[in-house]
Amino acid sequence: MGITARDVHIDRPLSNLVVGFEPAGTIVQNFLPIVDVAKQSDLYFKYDKGDFFRIPSSTKRAPRTKGRTAQFNVSSDSYYATNYALVDEMDYETLVNQDQPLKLDEKAARNLFNLLNLDMENRVAGILTTGSNLGGTAAVSSKWDSSTAGTSDPFGDIATAKESIRSTTGMEANTIILGVEVYNALLRHADIIDRIKYVQRGVVTVDLLASLFDVDNVYVGKSIKNGGAENLADSFSNVWGKNTVVGHFSGPDTDGKNPSLMYGFRWTNPLFGAPFAVEKWDDPDHRNFTNLRVQYYQDEKIAASELGYLLSACVS
Repeated sequence: MGITARDVHIDRPLSNLVVGFEPAGTIVQNFLPIVDVAKQSDLYFKYDKGDFFRIPSSTKRAPRTKGRTAQFNVSSDSYYATNYALVDEMDYETLVNQDQPLKLDEKAARNLFNLLNLDMENRVAGILTTGSNLGGTAAVSSKWDSSTAGTSDPFGDIATAKESIRSTTGMEANTIILGVEVYNALLRHADIIDRIKYVQRGVVTVDLLASLFDVDNVYVGKSIKNGGAENLADSFSNVWGKNTVVGHFSGPDTDGKNPSLMYGFRWTNPLFGAPFAVEKWDDPDHRNFTNLRVQYYQDEKIAASELGYLLSACVS
């Protein structure tokens, strides 16, 4: 006999625990604007950016006329909030014999959410570090970790990226995302150290880098992923690679009406009542096990490619 809706329990306290838990190392939750949507799939509208900067031949209004009509053309795109889910099987013998402080079900929920969040980070990083998805892309002319003093120019490279965004959208880049290897190279870069040697004891921080590059936020992607198949040797790599993403994001709290390089469309299934839901149910075919599942629905979309610029291969 298969599992029915009555067999599945929505665990409210655990759902609240998962919503409040942020795994270390991921940054997607800091910059990706999330739009809460009423439907799992739907259309959203996009304005033609050129209409906002096309100055009419004249804006003078003659008496008894309504004035020149401004045209703002709109196109549409669609999203589909995919269901992402992971399950942990827990055997009853372990659960009933656990020491009280262990709370294995809470630990399982945290582990599943951690992996789901890493999966989200990897998806978003994959989109943002694919040059064809953004308005501009370039490999830096000289690696930022070059041992030859004066041969690399991170300030010039980032200025080029920022100007590309401004000159094609009229908006300023407000966010820089650095792969951890790139960040480590900047910590030791002679140009950076020279500019801060008289402030803050010469210590480079992300806030100081944001000030130096004249953006609101600098985020460092420190997450790693294991590309090794199950039961084979581990193969770890950095999620954000050796890349720098320069872009304009509207921020994590948004109504979806402000320009942004990227949006996340998140749907809450009415059956769950929370964006991230935790369910528990007994397996009818394996009575010794109970199942715990964490799931959510989301789609990540490039909304305005011109608001992003990729600098690739920034370090060796």
